[in-house]
Amino acid sequence: MILSPTAALDRITGGRGIMAIKYSMVSVVGVVLGVTQLTIYSQFLGFDPVLSNVLSVMITAIPAFLLNKRWVWGSDGRISFTREIVPFWVFTGMGLALSTGLVAAAQTLSDSHVLVVSANLAGFGLLWVAKFVFLDKIMFGHLDPDSDSDPDRAAAGGAKAS
Repeated sequence: MILSPTAALDRITGGRGIMAIKYSMVSVVGVVLGVTQLTIYSQFLGFDPVLSNVLSVMITAIPAFLLNKRWVWGSDGRISFTREIVPFWVFTGMGLALSTGLVAAAQTLSDSHVLVVSANLAGFGLLWVAKFVFLDKIMFGHLDPDSDSDPDRAAAGGAKAS
């Protein structure tokens, strides 16, 4: 039996292949935004690498959240502070803590910007799969964009919020 790449991915992800691809694409956007900011702050503006890492993570988390909610999981309802923002920031905070610790360690080892960027990426890479499972199973995945199971939409009388 020969499977297409999408069929193989669907088999691995339990039918969530396209979603996994979209999540990966959002992650690539996040990495590009984060590394670009990290480089600008630390290399061009002369900020401390740890401060640069914190700033880049905090700023990049905003478009990452919105892209995951709206594009990956197709949820266009109101944003729930307790059900969405808090859990997303908890994961972001875990990635921030891990990546910042690794960036600080890298900074003590070398002045290499490549090592600092690698430490940042390693911190978030370690949480990447766990975050997909969390977003899919707990935060956004339970919402079917074609049903009224979204509590935000149900509260608005079943109409999709803009």
